[in-house]
Amino acid sequence: MKPVDPKNVVHTGAYESDVKYTSSDCITFNGGEEGDNSPLETQDYESEQNTRLGTDAKDTSQIGPMEQDSLVRTSEIIERFRRETQARLRTKTQDDYSFAFRRFSKDVGLDKYTRRQLNGQKGRLLIRDYLQKVPKPSWKWTIAALKVVWLYGMKLPWPIDSKRDLPKLPRTRQMQTPPDSVILKWHEAMENEPEPYYRLLWLFIAQFGWRPSHVRLLKWRNLQLDDSGKPYAVIADGTAEGFKSSSPVAVRLPPNVVKVLEEWMGDICRTEPDLPILPWKSANGTLEHRRHQNEQKFGKHWKSIERKWRLPYLRPSQVRHWVATTARKAGLSKQATAYLMGHDPTQGGAMRDWYDRPQIADIFIEQEDRLPNGPLGQLDPPVVEFDEGLPREAISLLNRYLTGQMGGIDLLGSLERIRFELARKMATEASL
Repeated sequence: MKPVDPKNVVHTGAYESDVKYTSSDCITFNGGEEGDNSPLETQDYESEQNTRLGTDAKDTSQIGPMEQDSLVRTSEIIERFRRETQARLRTKTQDDYSFAFRRFSKDVGLDKYTRRQLNGQKGRLLIRDYLQKVPKPSWKWTIAALKVVWLYGMKLPWPIDSKRDLPKLPRTRQMQTPPDSVILKWHEAMENEPEPYYRLLWLFIAQFGWRPSHVRLLKWRNLQLDDSGKPYAVIADGTAEGFKSSSPVAVRLPPNVVKVLEEWMGDICRTEPDLPILPWKSANGTLEHRRHQNEQKFGKHWKSIERKWRLPYLRPSQVRHWVATTARKAGLSKQATAYLMGHDPTQGGAMRDWYDRPQIADIFIEQEDRLPNGPLGQLDPPVVEFDEGLPREAISLLNRYLTGQMGGIDLLGSLERIRFELARKMATEASL
């Protein structure tokens, strides 16, 4: 397998949002990412979709006069929308927007109206009434989805004026970083997992903060080997590999990932460049080497791990937050963190973010320096070398403190007692 030259990696500068929408009976926003228990996800908000599709909500009607007075059909609207946007939107985005529009159509009884009725006040009222059933943090995504399908599927002008018809929308909710204790329980369980397939799936998420799309679509050609043929790094372009985001991935592999990868390479015996590293795995354990996992299959694997080891509830998107927080605490730069997680390193708008583009080799050096064992390595207790002249009791106390078996106040009190005993002993020896 030929290594990928880091110099050939081209960054596109694109960025896509992680906003997500759920399909529960009471429609709620969960702020998640791909791989959560939600059928919908988006790449962009309304304004960016308008830019991508080149629309400004003007009348795009190409419907004949007779059709204006016939009842609309949701299936025909969706079909036309997909045909009109197939060159600009990903299939996954089309699926998500179609799902959202069907839900809206069913709720308001859209098929009872003609195109002429919907072209104006009635359309505006239906959309506004429907939005009242959607939590406001989800309005941006919902409006973006409905608007694109309305314009390209209905072939009608968008009836909503955001300044006139909508209140000021709240910012999208952000989920908090899970505590280290939850990540540690998963980490300890997965270290005992016998199957390298599941260990590698977990490490790809927990060591790099990848989205499930990275894990599902990563191919053997993205794996870079060192001169001895040992896995060294992963370099992948988001656009070429079809990740959720077009942003590139460039990570130096920590030792535990290298170890599991080598074990997996020995087990799978199929490492052709175009094959997925973690292919489709059926319920009975059969691998289909040329078939990628889909979102549902990835979700089933994740849930099976959780159930098998009786672990606390944790979504891949929450682990992504944890990796970002851990990288910040470790002092990893924004650029090195972005390459680690598959983000756009230029996102933020600052001049430095745009022009500060270090070489991939330098990114690897920084990742190895700041996170030599990856983010999960930060959970390991620190290794301290003690002076041989220290009393054995003091060394034992320090070990108990570092492993969480005693608190700082107890440690100080015990050390003070040992110091007093040493001073008394030295004074006694000096007087003899």
